[in-house]
Amino acid sequence: MEISVSDFKNALEIVKPGLDTTVTTIEQVTSFAFTKKNVITYNDEICITHPLADFDMQGAIEADLLYKFISKIKTKQIELSISDSEITMKAGRIKATFNLDSEIKLPLDDEKLINKGKWKKLPEKFIDAISMARGCASKDMIQAKLNCVHINKKGRVEGTDGYRIFRYTFEDELPLKTVLVPASSISSIIRIKPNKVAKGDGWIHFKNEAGTVISCKVENDEFPNVEDHLKAGKNGVQVEFPKELIASLDTAEIFAEDFMVKITMNKKKMTVSSGSQIATFKEELDLNNKSEPFAFQITPYLLKDILKQISVCTIYKDRLIFKNDDWIYMTELSIVED
Repeated sequence: MEISVSDFKNALEIVKPGLDTTVTTIEQVTSFAFTKKNVITYNDEICITHPLADFDMQGAIEADLLYKFISKIKTKQIELSISDSEITMKAGRIKATFNLDSEIKLPLDDEKLINKGKWKKLPEKFIDAISMARGCASKDMIQAKLNCVHINKKGRVEGTDGYRIFRYTFEDELPLKTVLVPASSISSIIRIKPNKVAKGDGWIHFKNEAGTVISCKVENDEFPNVEDHLKAGKNGVQVEFPKELIASLDTAEIFAEDFMVKITMNKKKMTVSSGSQIATFKEELDLNNKSEPFAFQITPYLLKDILKQISVCTIYKDRLIFKNDDWIYMTELSIVED
């Protein structure tokens, strides 16, 4: 049996995010599983399946060495020889043999994982919405619902850590039931660029044009009511953020511990700062600000995404709001001495 090296490597790269070296209670979470012309990974939070039409094999192979080997192959094709316990791969003068576990021990036959509703089309900008919403999710594991992106069938995508809130509102209802998807799974969803979604029982499933499917476990909880925090306040002051801020955030992001930067503003200056125990960063930018001095923290990629769409925010006594026709972002402010 022969297979295209580029197709094989591409398939392994797509499903790699489903590998996990930290899970010790599930066998084969560090393996690529091959079944019915698919390659699959599973780690109890996500399961990724990608079609591999020319690879007709059943079994599991330890992922790390296999991927490293395939990455070194220079030929266009690779020849495969398979037995019950081994798979041999030949490419020119190179030959490598890997242990093959013919029994797939990952819980891929779990009914909750298998059962999917009808595939339905996702709206445009869905990926943008979940990407921005994850920037507000908490990293504190005390309240699991705050570690999630809330996808509401009424047409809302939201995230909050109790201090910051992001909400994207679509014109129509979303083609899925309301779920809380762990923010840790969102980057893997974004990576496959899905255009379809299917309902599940305890899982939600996304699919792209290439046939890649990512299934994500959802949190069994309810998202907090954030309506009051998103309402416009009184005596708001509009402030335009400087154009140079995006470039400053690019650098601040390198130093940012826990992916957070601090923005401090007085009437003439905006200070961007970030750091850890081993290094710090600070840059001052000119600003024309009529509000009282204040400070806030934000995920740098989220602020960059915001600034690419809108540069003017409204400052209230205790909060800052960015808003356009599709979404709203709110963060609480801490008052600082001028």
